[in-house]
Amino acid sequence: MMTNPIEQFREAIHASGLTPPEDIEADGKLRRFASNGRRNDDAGWYLIHDDGIPAGSFGDWRTGLAQSWRADVGRALTPAEEAEHRAKVDAMRREREADETRRRAEAAATAEAIVTAATPATDDHGYLVRKRIRANGALLHQGKLVIPMRADGRVHSLQFIGADGEKRFLTGGRVAGCYFSIGNVKGAAVLCVAEGFATGASLHEATGYPVAVAFNAGNLPATAQAMRAKFPDLPLILCADDDYRTEGNPGMTKAAEAARAVGGLVAVPDFGADRPEGATDFNDLAQRCGAESVRAAIGRAMAEYRPDGESHTAGDFASPAWPEPQPLSAKIEPEPYPIDALPETIRAAVDEVAGFVKAPLAMVASSALGVLSLACQAHVDVKRAEKLTGPASLFLLTIGDSGERKSTCDGFFMGAVQDYQAQQAALWKPEVERYEAELDSWSAERNGILEAIKAAGKSGKSTDDLRASLAQLQHAKPESPRVPRLLLGDETPENLAWRLAREWPSAGVVSSEAGLILGAHGMGKDSVMRNLGLLNVLWEGGELSIGRRTSESFTVKGARLTVALQIQEPTLRSFFDKSGVLARGSGFLARFLVAWPESTQGYRPFSEAPANWPHLAKFHRRIAEILNQPAPIGDDGALTPQMLVLTPAAKSAWVEYHDAIEKELRAGGELYDVRDVASKSADNAVRLAALFHVFEHGIGAIGLESFEGASRVAAWHLNESRRFFGELALPAELADAARLDSWLIEHCQRERTHLVGKSFAMQYGPLRKRDTLDAAIRELAELDRLQVRKDGKRATLAINPSLLGFVEGQRCNSANPAKTRRVGYEN
Repeated sequence: MMTNPIEQFREAIHASGLTPPEDIEADGKLRRFASNGRRNDDAGWYLIHDDGIPAGSFGDWRTGLAQSWRADVGRALTPAEEAEHRAKVDAMRREREADETRRRAEAAATAEAIVTAATPATDDHGYLVRKRIRANGALLHQGKLVIPMRADGRVHSLQFIGADGEKRFLTGGRVAGCYFSIGNVKGAAVLCVAEGFATGASLHEATGYPVAVAFNAGNLPATAQAMRAKFPDLPLILCADDDYRTEGNPGMTKAAEAARAVGGLVAVPDFGADRPEGATDFNDLAQRCGAESVRAAIGRAMAEYRPDGESHTAGDFASPAWPEPQPLSAKIEPEPYPIDALPETIRAAVDEVAGFVKAPLAMVASSALGVLSLACQAHVDVKRAEKLTGPASLFLLTIGDSGERKSTCDGFFMGAVQDYQAQQAALWKPEVERYEAELDSWSAERNGILEAIKAAGKSGKSTDDLRASLAQLQHAKPESPRVPRLLLGDETPENLAWRLAREWPSAGVVSSEAGLILGAHGMGKDSVMRNLGLLNVLWEGGELSIGRRTSESFTVKGARLTVALQIQEPTLRSFFDKSGVLARGSGFLARFLVAWPESTQGYRPFSEAPANWPHLAKFHRRIAEILNQPAPIGDDGALTPQMLVLTPAAKSAWVEYHDAIEKELRAGGELYDVRDVASKSADNAVRLAALFHVFEHGIGAIGLESFEGASRVAAWHLNESRRFFGELALPAELADAARLDSWLIEHCQRERTHLVGKSFAMQYGPLRKRDTLDAAIRELAELDRLQVRKDGKRATLAINPSLLGFVEGQRCNSANPAKTRRVGYEN
């Protein structure tokens, strides 16, 4: 038995798995050492007293290890010695905790400073290239990747990764319970938890699912518990590293422990019999076997999860009793919003806002595009071909329920426009005040002449001189200064035209309540045709004279208008009923880029606002730069925007896009039923291309890259128009059935099941009223698209399997598929 207490203490440190320091000082002070034996590392700590019964404690800040120690003196301690020892232990604990708190606070402050100074990483960083992954939100600082480690809405520490793969944590920073998020949890079917950043990136890129990166196996349980607290109803999959060469396989052990703690699932990569040396995680699996193998692993784990808690057998799923499902009329499948088609700065800002607001992605993107159109429309027009020119303005219409946060999205992106408008109002305030004073003086003089004319008439005197003075005065009426006012509210179309003609020739109508506009008095049966025609002219950038009986007539010329609206589906249906065929027959709605995204309500857990918005700030800076360029306004008050042309390559792509659509407009073509909308798609595509180009490059010829991204966005909106206008032509009850059918199929494919509880469908599906839901279910049952199965009072919707198209997952190297294990759930 060792009698030297210092040697006993050293042996205890070694037995815990740490590298003990060469020199140990028993002076009762907290000291640090290199727990991994590397120079400049001070993650280890110890504290030892040698007075009385020697006692101490030691640990590692990096792993969270902390142990108390007492020397073996070869006998039992007396009660007094026990009390003295407990007091020492308590004192050491308090000192260690105080030091830990201080170190963590210092590290958090350092981490925040580095995050602020860092820039977004690009995909060409050496480590990312070697791991074949994208940056996924990682930052770059002094040549190293920086991965923020967050918890409770704050950055507590950082992980640094060099191009050669060397990793280190910020000294003194907290690790336990900290994580890095990849992807967006809104609407996700599952949340994955993984050890390393590269593993998490491979999982997200293969599946699209959000991932919480725990940074090491020991932190998996704490990270999983943090995710369970934030998302209590979301299935969690612990994506284990298979550390088959390490004693105890810590990757598997800790993943299983974490899954048991939160009722989660475990997925483990299986490389088959010919496993490459060193292949342990899902990044290795993705590189060697492809993304399909990763998707198969997660898919098999999800196959074991049932949101309604029932046990479903393969025989039940594959029952031969199912008839062939009948088609739903006019049903068009939705497509994912092409976020990657947006210019990089806009895409990053949209992702950043969507991650916090959790509104539908298409709605967030439409808010950004509305601001882009509003900022650029005064400066550029676009030429498609000879004799085919027009504005770059956009009309955007998002169809969604109240509460989808359209106003919130607009608020995030409108910041630069609102600032510009306020700055211009302050700048022009002296001129406005001078004009108002001159107008008051002019009005007083005019009223005096009118009173004199009235008095002369009563007394029989001549009024010729007075009338001549009045005519001369009328020509000297002060003119109001033109103050930029870009954001207009719920204006009637005629008042909107007056403001464009008299106040400022470039403006936008942005509203989350389009019903106030489309349902206004100006859209009544007697005036709807005139006002729809007026808005059509403004979209085209044309000229229109408006005569008034009771006030001054005026002409709108060279004006540009952006419209970005949200409307509820019943309100739009009512507008159609009220306007008859005019809304589509006049081409009004055909000019809109329509979005009809699935609601995210019910899938928006609370999250704290980020401390910084670097991508949104960059978007605002560019919008401000464009707005601060002088608007090209002629003496007549009309805009004279610069005409942008397409490069030869972009022109060829535009012609190809135009002709592909044109071919489908003929009878029997895919776009025949929406030919009014489709005929404007090529025009909208080139408008978007002009906006993308100006935002990214300024004035100049529009390149192929801008047009290709724009055409993808325009094509997506065209598909949305097909979806909506196709279903709008259906009776309301069949349209409801189509909406429910789409939601059920998407939900079942995502969750890898064919059974959905009726109560679950009512709570989370698109139809929240019982009568409406029951009617839609009856429609779908009659079309053999679902069956209603009852067990007592419980009703379950069984979806026809042929609608779901499940495919067996791909295997790695044609060997065994990735293994999945279920922990904590009982079928």
